[in-house]
Amino acid sequence: MSNKTYNDLICDTSELISEATQIDEAVFEAGVAERTVFQPLLLELRIRYTLLVSKLDTIYDQLLQPQKRLIVKRLLEACLGRLLEIKYDLVELYLSDYTYDDDEVLQKLQVTPQEAEPCIPQYFRREREEEIEIQRKFITDILTKLGHEITKPPSIVLTEQQAIIIIQSHERARQGRLRGQFMKEIRLLKEKGRDQKGEMSATAATAIQRVWRGFITRRMTKKRKRAEQLLIGMELPPYTESQAIKKAEEIKENRRARQKEHEKEYQEALVAIEEQLRAQHTDKIKERIGDELRRWIAEYYERTNRLPEFPSEEGGGSRAMFSRQGTGVESELSKSSPVSSKESKKSKESKDKKSTKTEDNKTKDEIEDLHNYKCLNSSFLQDVINANEEFEDMWKFRDDYSDHERYQKDIIEREKMVLLEQEMRNMVDEMMRSELDLLQAAFDKDRAHKGKKAKKPQKKVRRGGKKSKKKKEKDLTPDRTTESLFEELVANGIIRPYPIVKIDDYMGEKNFIGSEMRKQGREPTPCLGDIRQLIKEYCILPLGSEHVKTNAPLIRSVLLAGPSGSGKKMLLHAICSEVGAMLFDLTPSNIVGKYPGKSGLIMLIHLVMKVSRLLQPSVIWMDDAEKPFVKKIPKTDKTDPKRLKKDLAKIIKGICPEDRVLFIGTSRMPWEAEQKLLFQCYTKVIQIPRADYGSISLMWRTKLHRAGALSQRLDISCLSRISDSYTIGTLLSALDDVLTTKRRLQLRVRALTAHEVAVQLSYREPVYAEHDSAAEIWWYKTPLERRRQKVLQRLEELEQENEEKSAAK
Repeated sequence: MSNKTYNDLICDTSELISEATQIDEAVFEAGVAERTVFQPLLLELRIRYTLLVSKLDTIYDQLLQPQKRLIVKRLLEACLGRLLEIKYDLVELYLSDYTYDDDEVLQKLQVTPQEAEPCIPQYFRREREEEIEIQRKFITDILTKLGHEITKPPSIVLTEQQAIIIIQSHERARQGRLRGQFMKEIRLLKEKGRDQKGEMSATAATAIQRVWRGFITRRMTKKRKRAEQLLIGMELPPYTESQAIKKAEEIKENRRARQKEHEKEYQEALVAIEEQLRAQHTDKIKERIGDELRRWIAEYYERTNRLPEFPSEEGGGSRAMFSRQGTGVESELSKSSPVSSKESKKSKESKDKKSTKTEDNKTKDEIEDLHNYKCLNSSFLQDVINANEEFEDMWKFRDDYSDHERYQKDIIEREKMVLLEQEMRNMVDEMMRSELDLLQAAFDKDRAHKGKKAKKPQKKVRRGGKKSKKKKEKDLTPDRTTESLFEELVANGIIRPYPIVKIDDYMGEKNFIGSEMRKQGREPTPCLGDIRQLIKEYCILPLGSEHVKTNAPLIRSVLLAGPSGSGKKMLLHAICSEVGAMLFDLTPSNIVGKYPGKSGLIMLIHLVMKVSRLLQPSVIWMDDAEKPFVKKIPKTDKTDPKRLKKDLAKIIKGICPEDRVLFIGTSRMPWEAEQKLLFQCYTKVIQIPRADYGSISLMWRTKLHRAGALSQRLDISCLSRISDSYTIGTLLSALDDVLTTKRRLQLRVRALTAHEVAVQLSYREPVYAEHDSAAEIWWYKTPLERRRQKVLQRLEELEQENEEKSAAK
């Protein structure tokens, strides 16, 4: 697409942002309102911001103008953050992690359920491609140096006798083919010698015509039927890479290369223009600001007969001094000093009175809390509005196509002049502070008394303010470089390589009737597509952006629970792949025998936390997450799983909002652990459900289509019904065993049948009903589900009380 296309797209997106922010502001203006009021509004806003993220990602990926891309990125990150805030509000409204799209909203916005699922911005990986490649190469080199080869498909090792047998069989087959061809030629020569006339009889000609015409007609009918089925979607076209898609990707790559060129020009222009402005305006700006300050100080001294207090740089400097009035009244900054002890006592007394009042009205407040809700204050909405207004003011009506989307010099000059003036003002302020100190000393000497320097009110404010509770951790490895720490963890198998997996490869349909079920008062069962969406919202989107992670609702840890083969490791690898994260493996079986003793464990935790922050984004993973909290460890287990039990909560609590670090635990049987300790460690719990019919059918259709095994003889519906008690991983392994190389070559002659897959499935273990029932019982013990059940129970009790009161009247 052309430059004009993307510029028009961003203008249209700007209008959509204005519509979304108007609805969003109306939500906050409503304040405290009934939950039923917020639910449709927030569901609509979630889809609107999802669409905006998708459009802004496309624009940011292909736009060439470097200054415009900066605003687009600000908009993209702000919309991402707002999307996560809305998700938090929806979780609090429904007391469930799963969000189901409302059909009315989808119809209103003309969006499909697939489009309503958040996309992963491409810049998460694209802007760090070189860094990610260097890290992967470094890991590979270390493992190769240590003799740990990267796992490759195992080569077939044959004995001499086996090799001779294979060679003999191939040679005999070759000779057989030659002998068959030779005998065929002899037979044809004999048949040719029988008929010496050289003329074809009418009967023979008719027979040949009949056979040929029948063949042609059948072939044409078959083609016409296939074309009709392709047209109405009853049959899928052959799985081949589209040339149009390839060409579009080439065009995109070309634009990305031009993006880098324009960005390089822009960075060089920033340095050159700044140097030019410094050479031209530094002295003038210094002189102007100095004259203004001296004039103001002289006027202040004439009015008050004393010198002014000069604010510190943190307090605003000379700008803050200009803003306040130079009268005999105390300065504005002095009023911002800490609250006195008497005032604090009064405030405590007032709080105590309020608490007694709240206790008296506890029942009324409880009823209101159950029915009413107030949305979380947004840290991103104002950023969206400001960035959109800035775009409309600077770029919406600006015609810059003639410059081939290169940087605009006047905008750079304007921005650099503001920064230059602020820098010069700070320098002049420092100079004026020293001059004022000298004047004050001279003034005190003339008055024949010892002058005391007034304490800076800003320092008082800082002393009176809250100190950060977080203690600075002691660095156990201050003299070591990041590379040496990285190498040590790779050598010990703590940092591990992982396969590149896309989150969209985790196939599954969403629950399309979830919203309707909630309206009827029933809680729907999530599908695999809902799990994929939840992983995006809780794990991938916050980790991809530092700004979003710092200001969005904090999620430190996630527990993925599900039977073997349900896709827990695939989701883990997808999270790491989508953001280019570093993977740290703290599985009990992986750390056994490494860093022994108490001091070794302390060093291990220190190294993991330090390197994960240095190489963020990072994912810390623990498989068999229930084992550290199991009451009784089997005697056969030699991995010492309780080694990290006491320190696990400390590791997770040490993850700060600004750290792009996520702790992920995977578990097959989480109900075996002590639930209280387990839920203290994990912020969010995601249980992967049994694969539903829609997800299994989608998986079979997609995989068989790619393998070229999809045919009319294969009943997908029947195959999906047969395999409903197996996990997706089990089904894929069975399909791999069925579609061997030999069987793939035979597909054109003999189509695949459901019976072949069913035979392979019969050798595999399904998910038994006992496992499902245990998982269901455990799910009702999770914190959010227990909270939801308590609210529902309390609402029923209140309804019964109201009915009894009305009946008594």
